[in-house]
Amino acid sequence: MDIKKLTTQINGTHPTKRGGPTAGATPVSGKGEKEEDKLSLSSYSFRQNELLFAKSEYNKQTQTSFEKLREMKSRVDEYMAAANISEEKAAETEIGKMLNDPLVWEKIARKISDS
Repeated sequence: MDIKKLTTQINGTHPTKRGGPTAGATPVSGKGEKEEDKLSLSSYSFRQNELLFAKSEYNKQTQTSFEKLREMKSRVDEYMAAANISEEKAAETEIGKMLNDPLVWEKIARKISDS
């Protein structure tokens, strides 16, 4: 992250103009005080919020993927059960209909030729 391009408010603070005094700042006159000229982002709460947001999004994606996987597995199980009975029964299932659809085979051929 480039700190020079940071323009949003961070914890209610506003970026200050160069060379101008900050509101409420006192001039440093004592040699005993430590002068900080670098911006430390570790103290801001948005770092923790980014981590929580990333974990939340990861969990959502994982859950969605497993739901799709379960759905596809049930379709395959349905097709396999129907195929054990007869070819006609297998052709009546959702996967059986897709296997007999020329548009599906056209899409598959197009994807193979593109790669």
